[in-house]
Amino acid sequence: MIRRRLEELSLQALFALAEQNGLDLGPDTDRGSVIEELEDLIAENQEDREQNNSVTVRIQQKKFTLINDDDTPLTGEQLDGFELPDDYEINKITLMLRDPRWAFAYWDLSSAKKREYSESSRFDGISLRVIEVEREKQEIVIRDSFEIPVQLSDSSWYIHIPRQKTSYRIQLIGLIQHRRELLAVSNRIYVPAAHLPVTPEAMTPRQMALFELCGMEYLEVSPFGSDAAQSTQE
Repeated sequence: MIRRRLEELSLQALFALAEQNGLDLGPDTDRGSVIEELEDLIAENQEDREQNNSVTVRIQQKKFTLINDDDTPLTGEQLDGFELPDDYEINKITLMLRDPRWAFAYWDLSSAKKREYSESSRFDGISLRVIEVEREKQEIVIRDSFEIPVQLSDSSWYIHIPRQKTSYRIQLIGLIQHRRELLAVSNRIYVPAAHLPVTPEAMTPRQMALFELCGMEYLEVSPFGSDAAQSTQE
C-alpha cells in the first residue's frame, strides 16, 4: 500500500517528501532509489511508533483534553492541571527570527534516537548546520554554511546571524564516527536589513508614525545606514 502510493507521486514530490523527512539524497538519485529510501524510512518510523505506542497515546490524549466532550474549552482551573509532554517522539527542528542579528532554534529528537545515540560508542555528538540559502528557490541551494556543536541533552540554541537580506535554514545532524546523519531540516527564514533605509528627517508622516511606535529611539542604538553589529543597554 505504501509503495503503491509513493509510486503515484512525481519525482519532484518524492524529493520534497524526502527533504521534509530529513533524507539527504543527491540530485542524481534515481526514482526507484528514492522510493526505496522513503519506504524504508516509513517502515522504520512505524516500528518506532509501535515501540513508543504508550507514550504517543498519552501525548494524543493530552492534546484532546484541552477540549471537553461538548466541544467547550477547559476552564482555567482545569488548564492549571494540564501538563505538556517533554517531547513529541519526532525528529524536528524549527527556526525563528528574533531580530536581524539573532535567530532562535528549537528541536525535538525521538526517545528511540536519543537512546540509540546514548548507547552507541561511535556517537560523536549533535551539530547544527546553519546554511544560507537562495531565497526564491524551492529546493535547498546552499550559498554558505557554518556548524555549531551542541549536546544531546540540548533542545534549543540562540544563533548569531552573520549576514542580512538573505535566507537561512538549519539542518540537525547526528555525528557517528565519520558518518553524518541528517535528522531534520528547519523551515526557511528571511533576515531583513539591520538598519532603516532613511533618516527621520526624510521620512513621510506615515513612516515617522511607525518609527515612533516601534520604540527604536529608546534602545540607544543607531538604526540608520550601517550593517555593523550593535548592542542594547538595559
